Amino acid sequence: MGISEQRGSGMAAGQWECVHIPEGRVFGASYRTFMSMVHAENCINRDPKTEYPIYSIPAPGGKGICFLISPPAAQRFSKLIKFWGGIPSQAPKDLKFVQRVL
Repeated sequence: MGISEQRGSGMAAGQWECVHIPEGRVFGASYRTFMSMVHAENCINRDPKTEYPIYSIPAPGGKGICFLISPPAAQRFSKLIKFWGGIPSQAPKDLKFVQRVL
């Protein structure tokens, strides 16, 4: 069992969210901005005992990247998800095939 599976094994039930950053001219800048905002928000009133997993996967058809936001992270980062146009999503079927970014 990999680290990603261990970390995600005890997640609370709730709604997963997805933020899609499309491929294009400003992909790199959008990706860095999203990640910077997530990390900055994660530093505010952070509870070191609680994890807020966020994963990334290639977007369908390889057209950008999708960030899959776990239920605890979706609650914590709800305003950020709304800002980036996040949509409800299904939980990943297998955490071995996703990359944990937070």
